Amino acid sequence: MNSTTADETVVMDSGLTSLIKVSGLHYRYASSPPVLIDIDLEVSAGEIVALLGPNGAGKSTLLRILLNELTPESGTIAGPLLSMKSSRVLMGYAGEETAHFNSLTGIQNAHFFARAAGVEKHEVSETVSGLMNLVGLSNEADKVVSSYSFGAKRKLLLLEALVHQPKLLLLDEPTVGLDPVSRDALADILRKCSQEGSAIVMASHDLNFLEQLADRILVIDEGRVVSSGSQIELLSSLGTATRFQVSVDTASIELPQYFGEDVELVDDSGPLVFETTRGQAALPEIWAALISARVKILGVEVREPGLAELFRRVTGQELPG
Repeated sequence: MNSTTADETVVMDSGLTSLIKVSGLHYRYASSPPVLIDIDLEVSAGEIVALLGPNGAGKSTLLRILLNELTPESGTIAGPLLSMKSSRVLMGYAGEETAHFNSLTGIQNAHFFARAAGVEKHEVSETVSGLMNLVGLSNEADKVVSSYSFGAKRKLLLLEALVHQPKLLLLDEPTVGLDPVSRDALADILRKCSQEGSAIVMASHDLNFLEQLADRILVIDEGRVVSSGSQIELLSSLGTATRFQVSVDTASIELPQYFGEDVELVDDSGPLVFETTRGQAALPEIWAALISARVKILGVEVREPGLAELFRRVTGQELPG
């Protein structure tokens, strides 16, 4: 399938082994400045890819392009899904906005979307019932959606995106409106989808959620991919430090000068704070140095670098809370 703008061409190619591959993608809204600039993205079956970036970075736009809702200015979009007439129903999408039939019950909505996505009639009831239970909507299944809370509507939206076991699942801020129990349940569902071969691309500001699940991360800022890789790869490439906060008995304390290779004492005004790019492998040396100096250790807290620190280092910005 080819889509053409006035001056450039977007090529949609199905001849690759990746489930989806995007190369050199550009997009802008009307006469606005570019929203996406030279985006490359490749996703394999069973892979979970996180899009990380501030509001307005272009994450939601990229998801809508993958969904074929928007046509980019230029670039290549490739993958086996594109060769199938029913490619749209092989995708699942949950955006930031909920879209339901408010006069119908939750289970009626779920049945409708299941059938629309191609779930066989004899499988709908069992499939919907199981997902209602997993997302925590069983007690509200027979209530009209107009009576649902925002969180319940979000759960229903996620259910509708998952009900047909899509090959490609696109999620925009999937944990918004979810309580901790529902959030953990969603994480379990997505892990299961991944294990069964579904590819997942999700944009979220929920850093803990992304840290739990993402195989690979794309950091997007001002429409460009500024960094990509696994969390470990990205943090290692930046030299981002693990921090140890060691509580000690300060009576008659005399600290040693050396705590191990690539270990720095950055604060001794209270608990001792050490930083190292060697991760937890450096802790035994720190421990041994303190013990040899007869320092009484009361406790230790390990703070591994995470996505918030990664984003700060790459973009110089703070992510919204």
